[in-house]
Amino acid sequence: MAKILSHQTIVRDGWHNAFTDICFWRGAYWLTYRRGSAHVSYDGEIIVMRSEDLKRWRLAARLKTIGDDRDPKFCAVKDKLYVYFGTWLPKPEGWPDRYYGPLVTHVSFTSDGVNWSSPIQVYRENYWLWRVRYYNGAFYSPAYGWSKPQEKHKSFLDLLVSEDGLNWRCLSRIAGEEDQPNEADILFLEGGEVWCIARSSRSPDHSLFYYSKPPYDEWRKIDLKVTIHCPVFCRCGDKILVAGRRRMESQWMPQTMPAGNTGIFIVREPGVVEPFFALPSCGDAAYPGVISLESDKIIVSYYSQHAYLTGVVSETQPLNVADIYLAELAVNDNILVSDISSL
Repeated sequence: MAKILSHQTIVRDGWHNAFTDICFWRGAYWLTYRRGSAHVSYDGEIIVMRSEDLKRWRLAARLKTIGDDRDPKFCAVKDKLYVYFGTWLPKPEGWPDRYYGPLVTHVSFTSDGVNWSSPIQVYRENYWLWRVRYYNGAFYSPAYGWSKPQEKHKSFLDLLVSEDGLNWRCLSRIAGEEDQPNEADILFLEGGEVWCIARSSRSPDHSLFYYSKPPYDEWRKIDLKVTIHCPVFCRCGDKILVAGRRRMESQWMPQTMPAGNTGIFIVREPGVVEPFFALPSCGDAAYPGVISLESDKIIVSYYSQHAYLTGVVSETQPLNVADIYLAELAVNDNILVSDISSL
């Protein structure tokens, strides 16, 4: 069972602050999120903050292109810190989608935390490198895309690889349009086996678990039977956790505080996840980042509207306002990941 050690409101400034990630790089904690006037708005920009103690935060970078910049994710390597994010570009004349323009993925990076590169487009249009992981000297990303702008629900998921984090190529297709995959994360195990959890737009919208072994040209699938939007893996000691947004109506374990929609699950074995802990949150919420620097503790960044929807903070338009939170949790569960040697 988990226990909240500390819980802080990091950003509350009247904006819609959302879609977070956190990492530890070069002796400091780094937090990133999107700031905009609404959940979807062309003034969306990427904010990067820095702290040495998780209490005092200062602005490190503001990243902005001509579109709606959103869903930033860190990838920290020894000599550089990368921030990848998606951008909905303005609609060109005659564009077939009435709601969104083209989608591109951008990256900005720094070698000192002070000087950041201008955002650079990576890979192809209408491909979203949702999260980038560094493993064994290379960058990997489960990237989802679509063929027709007006049919984004007919998405597919590819495993991309890069030697420098900038130039990417497709290694294999994880899932096709029949699965309608989108937001996804990957986790590499000893020996190179890789796990992937992806959100799906199917009905019911159960998340899907994929796994593969080198050279990653064949993938197997398991229906998780639960919904986990914006999944993010985290190792904590001998445990593997996955956090994301859960359905409030879904079954959850008893806990001493109300279970919000930002859920943390424990991976018991490939394709089997169970509720572990839910953080205080509701409304437009979740999209967490998770790190573990100690074998019995995790640090979670996320966003939520619960302060407005419950009346803690008075706001005339609560749907357009959201805050950034940071929680430190003690993780005392002794459940270990099952043996995977038979896969």
